[in-house]
Amino acid sequence: MSPIACVVAADTALRDSVAAVLARLGAGVCCFGSGQEFLASLAMAVPACVVADSHLPDMAGLALVQELRARGLEVPTILVASEADVNGAVRAMRAGAVDVIEKPYIDRALALQVAPLLGLDARNV
Repeated sequence: MSPIACVVAADTALRDSVAAVLARLGAGVCCFGSGQEFLASLAMAVPACVVADSHLPDMAGLALVQELRARGLEVPTILVASEADVNGAVRAMRAGAVDVIEKPYIDRALALQVAPLLGLDARNV
């Protein structure tokens, strides 16, 4: 069975784009339009990794990372930000994010970050 990666983004185009990259890697993909929707899903299964927009309609991506850690879940999380600033990226990574990728990100950069987290090969992307 493929490792499960979750995409959390309100923007449908971003969600679909990230999901397509993850699917090309061979990951199973679950998509959510809000942080709360994603957090509610954790009762059923914990994903192998999460790629989340830093600006969700109901919470900041940083708050999502902090909530995962507060629940004792060490899920590798990558935030996608429209404007990555050094201070924001440092705060996110200190909170437990694996990386912060600036939009518009390059699919290959995302694939290279996610593939090792899922134990998959990024050479096909």
